[in-house]
Amino acid sequence: MRCLIRADATFESGTGHVMRCLTLAEELRARGHEVLLRGELGGITWLIERVAEAGVRHEHVQEHDLAWADEDAGSFDVVVVDSYVIDADSVNAMARVVPTLAIVDADHRGLIVDLYLDQNLGAVDFPGEQSLIGPRYALVRAEIVRLKRGRLRPLTSTPQILSIMGGSDPTGAIVAVARELLSLPMPVEVTLVVAPRWQNDVDALIADRPGFRSLAPTPALPELLAGADVVVSATGTSAWEICTIGVPSMFIAVVDNQRPGLHALIERELSLGIDLTDLPAPRGNEPKIAQGVERLITEDSLRERLFSACNQVFDGQGARRVAAALEVIARSQR
Repeated sequence: MRCLIRADATFESGTGHVMRCLTLAEELRARGHEVLLRGELGGITWLIERVAEAGVRHEHVQEHDLAWADEDAGSFDVVVVDSYVIDADSVNAMARVVPTLAIVDADHRGLIVDLYLDQNLGAVDFPGEQSLIGPRYALVRAEIVRLKRGRLRPLTSTPQILSIMGGSDPTGAIVAVARELLSLPMPVEVTLVVAPRWQNDVDALIADRPGFRSLAPTPALPELLAGADVVVSATGTSAWEICTIGVPSMFIAVVDNQRPGLHALIERELSLGIDLTDLPAPRGNEPKIAQGVERLITEDSLRERLFSACNQVFDGQGARRVAAALEVIARSQR
């Protein structure tokens, strides 16, 4: 099977679309299929390296342009589109020629395709359409699934806290998180994964604080997650990875489209959470993130409850299920 994946990443829009598509691409390649990732990677060094490391061919095209040519119909057996912006009419015209899967988040934007994937908690079927719905289909990388914990890991003697606000962190939420974690009353080891534009701000905050370090976004995130006792993260695609491993976590909504996911995580008692989307930017207005992290460190029953809920909801097999569904629609051949 020959698969085209169309997704973009930029510092402004984030890296989540490409990252979840890359997870699917790796599963397809493991099944012996050919994959081409077509899209903008925004000059994001670590992401470019991650795509190359995965062995996935990449073809650069302009952001938000479907870039579908007539001759592509003879080159691909199935197409995956993951975008909030690419013109729906263009996608629909393509889907009339080649079996197509659209990865969406609640709103299918008028897309008329063979299959829809909405991996979010609380997602519902699109009436009359074939859909892959909910965390059963969450696109979680194989290296993350291998780290899935069979039981709650005891806290290390000095709790290890990891914070990541996404591959590009367009709002600078990591600065607010760093400031809050500095107020924790107990000794901790804190690793802050910081997008380049916020590096100086974070380094200035933690310069004289033992146990705090900052890192640039890195493909080594699985290793960092493996060593964490507590994670503070934006509610993006990494949320499903963190839940799959089973690390007690606090998730933060930093842009509007993360709010439904955050609220679902809290309602299902999978994590603690805070919504930063309605708050003004000036220092001092962010909620007390540190209070939630302190609870995750000191309340054993809370940690156990969150771990058990995550362990039941996220089995890590989503990429396999989606790849199998793609194989089915590809066989339909126009």
